[in-house]
Amino acid sequence: MLSGIIVWGGAGWLLDRWLETRFFILVGTILGLTVAIYLVVVKYGAVDPPPGGSRPSSRTPSRRRSRPGGNAQTQKGQR
Repeated sequence: MLSGIIVWGGAGWLLDRWLETRFFILVGTILGLTVAIYLVVVKYGAVDPPPGGSRPSSRTPSRRRSRPGGNAQTQKGQR
């Protein structure tokens, strides 16, 4: 991630020196950070894709959320 910021920030700095402006370094730094974060998300992924290419449904056919049955353990503890 750091290399993207340095490369694009450096390109912005060079443009600033060449065009005698002061904002291309900021644009280049933000662009480098954005591209670096995008590449990390693409490479490692935020969430594993579901098998079979379809999205899992957490709802029952009646369109109501299903509940754990009986004396089930939940994330917050026993019901």
